[in-house]
Amino acid sequence: MKICFICTEIFAWNKYGGFGKATRIIGRELVKNNFEVAAVIPRRNGQKEFEILDGIKVFSFPNYNPFLARKLFKECDADIYHSEEPSFGTFLAMKEMPHKIHLVTSRDPKLFKDWICKTISSSIYKDILHTNSASFEIVESISKQESVIHRH
Repeated sequence: MKICFICTEIFAWNKYGGFGKATRIIGRELVKNNFEVAAVIPRRNGQKEFEILDGIKVFSFPNYNPFLARKLFKECDADIYHSEEPSFGTFLAMKEMPHKIHLVTSRDPKLFKDWICKTISSSIYKDILHTNSASFEIVESISKQESVIHRH
């Protein structure tokens, strides 16, 4: 099975945030368990367009043109596209690979729909819902469950 992480960073190239650490650790463990893992991220200083990091195929695009990530999502041809956080990259992956599974996780305590409504214009929000409503329903269900957990 092929998994592609869509994230803003990976724990390398002088970028050491929480999402990057999670991506690298989860990716490395998936590789150890015979999954094919890729990550599509904005390019950092000193980073090449393609590198392998702990068995993870890391594809990068220039920060000034995130639309170039679309080609990389297609090149990955993953079974599952996992966004470490809702982002413009999530939207681009859903547009480029609409018939694949898209999983979006978030460490934000707000419900997914509240977060995305405030961050992305309503027209893009509607496109995301239309592009992959099944994936959204899964994420919405998870968000509702998380909301119940947070109340207890």
